[in-house]
Amino acid sequence: MSTRRGFTILFATLAAVVAVLALLLIPVSIALGRYANVLGEFLVLVGCVGYVARVMRADRRRRREAEALLPPERRPERRVPRRPITFQLRETLFVFVVWFVLVAAFNAFVVGLGPAPNVGVAIFAAFMLATLTVTGRHMMFRLTAEEDAPPER
Repeated sequence: MSTRRGFTILFATLAAVVAVLALLLIPVSIALGRYANVLGEFLVLVGCVGYVARVMRADRRRRREAEALLPPERRPERRVPRRPITFQLRETLFVFVVWFVLVAAFNAFVVGLGPAPNVGVAIFAAFMLATLTVTGRHMMFRLTAEEDAPPER
């Protein structure tokens, strides 16, 4: 790696850190009523994001130009994107109902919530738990399927 590339990576990393800091300070400045600071932090954020985007585009362009000069057998393989995770409606609704019943029963018998708050809490909890359950299940099977399946090409 050349010294220039090292400095480029260092400056892009620092710009990303400054951008995150500016992004986090914007709500603080709004809460404190310092709107001039909000404008300054926003401008710093935009400048840093613009710098990082410009550096990344230039780096990608240089890498692709260098790859194009290589013979086809020496070019690195392009990563094939995976298919997105899809959710089956019946499976998700079934998991939602199971979690709803469990949470509602727990809230009624253990916590002692009345029917109206119990329904609201149970709907929210069932939604969150069903989302985690279905997502976790799909990710688990995707990870294990990846290990067992031969590479597609």
